Amino acid sequence: METDERNWGNLIFDFKASVIPAIIGKVLIAISVAAIVTIAFYLKIPVGKEALSSIIPELVLGLLLVFRTDTAYSRFWEGSQIISDIIDLSRGLARQISVNIDAPTDTEATTKLAHIRLVGMYLAAVKQHVRYEGPNAEMQPYLSESQFAELEKAHHMPNKIAQWLSDYFRDVHRAGKISDMMLVELNRILDQLTLSMGSCERILTTPLPRAYAIHLKHLLLIYCFILPFKLVGELQWGTPIAVGVIAFALLGIEEIGLEIENPFGYDPNDLPLDQQCKELRTDIEAMVELPVASPVVPSQWVEPELR
Repeated sequence: METDERNWGNLIFDFKASVIPAIIGKVLIAISVAAIVTIAFYLKIPVGKEALSSIIPELVLGLLLVFRTDTAYSRFWEGSQIISDIIDLSRGLARQISVNIDAPTDTEATTKLAHIRLVGMYLAAVKQHVRYEGPNAEMQPYLSESQFAELEKAHHMPNKIAQWLSDYFRDVHRAGKISDMMLVELNRILDQLTLSMGSCERILTTPLPRAYAIHLKHLLLIYCFILPFKLVGELQWGTPIAVGVIAFALLGIEEIGLEIENPFGYDPNDLPLDQQCKELRTDIEAMVELPVASPVVPSQWVEPELR
């Protein structure tokens, strides 16, 4: 979701990220109805009815659309903030593990590195979870075979990764590698990650009430169909064009609200979760000063005990 608002040419002709493909059919139907009304007007059929404009007050329809869009954008903005929080918390947790957990032996160092990279998988697990998908190929190089299999069976992938990290923190604490205070701090960050995950689920599972969405669509449909009767007496053959422009504006606003109310999907205007996951992995790789292109081969590091 990258835009340059200063470049009008790119924005005007960016049909992929616009809602035109989604609403073009409905706009054409509205234009067709307007054309039929215009033809009837020229056949001396009394279709010009100014009184129809008062059936659905424009102010009421406008307020409903504003509320719809504002509600959807609030969800989009909150989702963006939550994902940013997960990224920041993940970076902080990876840094804490890297700096504060002592790993003097090669075995301990590779296990520690595996769990630092596991932190980078938390956002990827969140992304797959809110899209109702299982672990994908981008996660596989950073997990052992048994971990990947566990995630495929897990009902809640982010919680499973949080459990593995919590178990690791407990084990290194028992081994005397971190203090009580550091154990509390690491688990505090892990708790914040879990709370952020819960906020994503809240956005995902509480859409705009269905009755409200249906009622708004009904009002838009009725308004677009009665609009030609209001305009034909004054605009005559210009009526289909005017109705098309108005329908494009109103239906477009409603469609934008529908598209962004779930910011975690694959729509062009949704959050760029795939890119954010990639950037987080790159940041964590740079943090531990290892080449980005050479993830740990699962067979080379000690398999953490799964619980």
